[in-house]
Amino acid sequence: MLATGAVKIFARRQVFRARLFLEGLAVGIFTGVVVTAIRILLDAADILRPQWFQHFSAGKFFVTACAIIFVAGFLARAIKFDGQVAGSGVPQIKGMLQGISAMTEPLRLIVLKFTATVLGIGAGMSLGRAGVSVQFGACAGNFFGKVFYRQHGEIERGILLTAGAGAGLAAIFNAPLAGIIFCVEELHRKFSPEVLVATLAASVSASAVVNLVFGVQPIFAKISAIPAVVPEILNVVHFVALGIFLGMVGVVFTRAMIFSLDVYDRLKIFGTRRFLIPLALTIPLGVTVPEVLGCGNVLVDEILSEEFVLRATLIFFAGKFLFTLVSFGTGAPGGVFLPLLTLGALGGSIYADAGVALGFFGSEWSTLLIIFGMAAMFAAVVKAPVTGSILIMELTGQFSYLLTLTVVSGAAFMTADLLGGEPIFSALLNRSLRAKN
Repeated sequence: MLATGAVKIFARRQVFRARLFLEGLAVGIFTGVVVTAIRILLDAADILRPQWFQHFSAGKFFVTACAIIFVAGFLARAIKFDGQVAGSGVPQIKGMLQGISAMTEPLRLIVLKFTATVLGIGAGMSLGRAGVSVQFGACAGNFFGKVFYRQHGEIERGILLTAGAGAGLAAIFNAPLAGIIFCVEELHRKFSPEVLVATLAASVSASAVVNLVFGVQPIFAKISAIPAVVPEILNVVHFVALGIFLGMVGVVFTRAMIFSLDVYDRLKIFGTRRFLIPLALTIPLGVTVPEVLGCGNVLVDEILSEEFVLRATLIFFAGKFLFTLVSFGTGAPGGVFLPLLTLGALGGSIYADAGVALGFFGSEWSTLLIIFGMAAMFAAVVKAPVTGSILIMELTGQFSYLLTLTVVSGAAFMTADLLGGEPIFSALLNRSLRAKN
């Protein structure tokens, strides 16, 4: 009898996992379509925006001002209609998985946040598109969880929500492995075969949909020649030093992000006026330093493929850092992944330029340190070093540097931890909970 019961339980688990795999495929395909659409629109905005600000005239100023007022008004109304349109979306997902909050109508949320994100980031606000893509995937998981609601109930919906979140990250970065690891390391924070099966199916299928449109090349494909990593003690010292440097920068960035949200609230700047501040700044920035506008992926490509003087890199870093704070503090729809990766790349470039000037290493190491800088910044801010290392490998297509990426990420993570740095998404979730209480 006991043996028969065990066989039945095992069979039920196998059927459940098979169903989760099929449901994960559905979630991933849906997420892939949505993320493909937002990538197409924001990529087009990255091309058109610099052209618009080139040879800026009085007539263009009037049209831009009218567009800015419209976008600010739309963002204010969208967030007032559905509060989950605001922000990156990842803290909300963490709250749902912890049973703290519930998702609003998922399809309505996708439509509203999709439109608001395209308008806000397309207009030039320094926000990321990955966080919202993670939320789109979670919305898809929540929707299909309701459609496929079976005997496992909330457990099944929670697994599909997690799988969808991983699919969103996988699709926007064309990084299926990072999507899977992100769910385990940052969102679900515990391993189970059911979560793995659903997340694997969703992440791979979402990436497959994106690959049909954009091809299989990595996001940051414009990389100049990279030297082989020589396992000398001196090189390891430089990698650890880079991790420590960006670990400190990451802690400052995380705390500044929370502070920027508090400043807007303390000054009681709400509604349309709140979004007019960063949107109005896009005009002078677009004319002088258009590189700091938008997500930052175009700037990372330029850093990886071209050489900038240290002064220009410092200007880009300061401009991107400050404008990201001004944009993020509004609570506009948009994430932090790409802005922080951009700052990490710029930080790596600054470290490389300083090292070359001091004679510590040759200029051929610059590209390598820029790549490592992105991983270090991710580890320091998100505090998910494994996800960061895998993500950077998939973003750049450089799969031979896993060990070194881990060293740099580990140094950044430990530095942030020793300085009391809190994971950005946990910090944002805790802040929202304090605001409600």
